[in-house]
Amino acid sequence: MDFNFLYQQMPILLSATWMTVKLTVLTLVISTALAIPLAILRMREGTVIARVVASYSTLMRAVPTLVVLFFVYYGLPQLGITLPAFPTALAGLVLSATAYNLEIFRAGLLTVRRGQFEAARSLAIPEWRMWYGIIVPQSLPVIVPTYLSNATLVMKGTSVASIITIPELTAKANEIVSDTYRPFEVLLAAALIYVLMGGLLSLAAYAFRRRMVWQ
Repeated sequence: MDFNFLYQQMPILLSATWMTVKLTVLTLVISTALAIPLAILRMREGTVIARVVASYSTLMRAVPTLVVLFFVYYGLPQLGITLPAFPTALAGLVLSATAYNLEIFRAGLLTVRRGQFEAARSLAIPEWRMWYGIIVPQSLPVIVPTYLSNATLVMKGTSVASIITIPELTAKANEIVSDTYRPFEVLLAAALIYVLMGGLLSLAAYAFRRRMVWQ
């Protein structure tokens, strides 16, 4: 392994890593903001909106993220909607991540005892306050570890953005390989960076679980 060669390429890989981190964080923030209310709507069994949300969740989890990304990138222009590459990639990733996150939140919300709902309603607590002030906080010990595990999958999933020329880590690694014909060093370095980022998320999940145990 040529460490001098790797040293020369690291600024490019680290710059691309920042793009991966940015895509991951934005995807998680936006998908989380969408997933929480959708999970609450999903729990309104028997309603039309619950069926619509369930259908969206099932469809998005069945279709690969790459196909969703291609649909947004190539399909929307056919409808007269043209977006730059980064918002396009972000939209595709958010559509997929939201479906998974809403099911994670729903599973956590279902662990809260029905008596909590009945008590809140008997006290005439407003619906929004019941959910965000009582139900959601109680479900967090179940939600957060699974959510952080899924965040690792979201981070790795950002690599599909390389298909539409987003200069994230996988794209830049492939570009360097094409220019230098040195796949071993470059791809190994990229893999180690992914492992490091995934390890940080795993540590966060572990720390949260330990904190819950000791409370």
